[in-house]
Amino acid sequence: MNPISSARFSPTLPRLPPHHYSGRARLGIRYEAAVHEYLDDRYPERYVPAPWLNYSCAGESHFHWCQPDGLLFWPENGRITIIEAKYQHTPRAHQQLLGLYTPVLKKIFPENLWTLEVCEVVKWFDPAISFPTKIRLVEDPLYITTPAFKVHIFKPH
Repeated sequence: MNPISSARFSPTLPRLPPHHYSGRARLGIRYEAAVHEYLDDRYPERYVPAPWLNYSCAGESHFHWCQPDGLLFWPENGRITIIEAKYQHTPRAHQQLLGLYTPVLKKIFPENLWTLEVCEVVKWFDPAISFPTKIRLVEDPLYITTPAFKVHIFKPH
């Protein structure tokens, strides 16, 4: 992917065909909804669920779309935690969070004003899964500051 040249919160929603999820995909969608409810209850003034973002890459004239699962704001400390909900811990979260959402959000929230962190929220964590970077399990996705990739285990009741 070319470097991100511009980004913004999308003023409109993308036109997507209706999805009918089954099996594991349905489990993931239900889990993501539970994560949204959990984070919104826990951080009602700080959590923004599933914002749509538009971005363009250098040398391109059209916009792309992306949608992180959530953003947790801590303006007192100038920090934003980008949330990715996964039913099971996966290296795909690393690519989404650090390869796409972080560069896009750095264009919206300049590095001289904000620090961006990432956190994968999972129901199941297997430490044997190969991961491209150091992981830190955290009890709270907002208040722990770490350069490591944060993973928070949440099991809805």
